[in-house]
Amino acid sequence: MAKAIPQSFPNTVHKLCHWHILKKYKEYLALLYKKYKTFKEEFTAILNSPLMPIEFEVAWAELMHKYKLENDQMMIQLWSDRKMWISAYYKNIFYARMNSTQRSENMNHVLKRGFVKGTQNLHKFARRVNACIQTRMQKENEQTMTSMINPMTETTYGYQEDMSIKYMRAVYTEMRTRMRKATLFRAKPTAEPTKYLVYYHKKASHDDEDRFAWSKHEFQVVADLENEICECECKLWTHTGLFCLHIMNILDHLKPDKFPDKYILKRYTKTAKSQPTFDTRDYNTTASDGSSRLSKQDILLQLNLMVNKKAMRCDQQYDRAYYVLKRLVEELDAIHSANQADANERMAEEDAEIEDDLHYYAAKMLHAAAQANQCKQGVDQSME
Repeated sequence: MAKAIPQSFPNTVHKLCHWHILKKYKEYLALLYKKYKTFKEEFTAILNSPLMPIEFEVAWAELMHKYKLENDQMMIQLWSDRKMWISAYYKNIFYARMNSTQRSENMNHVLKRGFVKGTQNLHKFARRVNACIQTRMQKENEQTMTSMINPMTETTYGYQEDMSIKYMRAVYTEMRTRMRKATLFRAKPTAEPTKYLVYYHKKASHDDEDRFAWSKHEFQVVADLENEICECECKLWTHTGLFCLHIMNILDHLKPDKFPDKYILKRYTKTAKSQPTFDTRDYNTTASDGSSRLSKQDILLQLNLMVNKKAMRCDQQYDRAYYVLKRLVEELDAIHSANQADANERMAEEDAEIEDDLHYYAAKMLHAAAQANQCKQGVDQSME
């Protein structure tokens, strides 16, 4: 695969699955976790913390030195493959923080656990998959309805209330957790008024996961709230669409009245499902006049189903529906042909105008060339 991907997909970045890499050394890592009580926590911290490449390498070296693993063959192998699976080396590449194939594996697990079995026939498999999809959609609709109620904010700051109103409940819960953990950091201004350096300060409590144990780096954050610019060099928003702890710390420091609108993506809001730009097949569902093609399609489908249901009551109604629908198809084809003919006629007129212009300019060029030739002949005769 490592040789085939660059040849078949030259513009694709090959990244190894984080979960499969650790699973390969699962048994040996379990021995290290058992031998050193704090190793798992610190090892996981440096793998998941938003460090830059140099800081990750320094943190790795310190960890290996602390537990005397510099000559450990397994850790040496993990180190040699680091640029293929460690996120610190993919800062400038969009990968949505996907470190593994977990998304597809999760869906497979859901199907196998409660809906399908390996011995089922194909038609039963299709029905059970459809039941799974309907169940997931029902849960999503329940969450959407729950999100309509604005949750209580911990403070009265404008940007927090703005988030609680716009974000769906699950996303706001995550952002509220980040607001609390953002207090683990401190911000200091720089010579430029819109730039700050955010650094790790201390752990909030003993119960908190020590996931920031290696976050000693000072992250540069640009916060120009007047122009709605918020950027951090950890690039978490670029990959996920949600602010990192460093930007949240700056927002807590500046306490703006409003959350920057352009950083609230629609897929995280309470109106995520209203008038989607694309459907599940990526067909554009917005008509040229700005109306929703998806809503028009729903209306026509409902009418079609109604006609079909009523037409099957008796033969007379069937014959009438068949006649009307057949005539309607012919009329629609005639309208389409007329519109196409008008478009072709307009195109032909434009082509004719372009051709006339070409003839005109060609004639002018020929006339200018003839005049130049006459002048040249006159000059030659005078010189003789």
